[in-house]
Amino acid sequence: MADKSWMLNPKAIRHANECIHIIKEKQGTRLKLSQSDFLQKLQHYADTLHEKDLSRAYSELVAMAGVGSDIEAMPAKAVVAQASGNSLSRTHHEMIEVNGQMYPKYRNGQEFKGVNQGIPNYG
Repeated sequence: MADKSWMLNPKAIRHANECIHIIKEKQGTRLKLSQSDFLQKLQHYADTLHEKDLSRAYSELVAMAGVGSDIEAMPAKAVVAQASGNSLSRTHHEMIEVNGQMYPKYRNGQEFKGVNQGIPNYG
């Protein structure tokens, strides 16, 4: 089962609800947080709709979900770059690959320092 601890963060829920609203408005589809594949569907819509507000809200959600969530395995790089209007090397949401795993360069205002026994270190 995927880690859903991000759902305890009110800001993450706010960004998820913002995504739900944009998708319903633009596509007519209502996603629900309770759907088992919610994050995968959200990522799909963020990639295909090319809506700046959706991409921004999705990238904020990705950043808040952190390590261990099922968002981590998604190819969110393009969505994050699109949201910022920059290349990945210049965005605050830059991702770093270590041993085939993707980690956000910054989390909670701290920069990625490396991985120790499978746990990312920020400082």
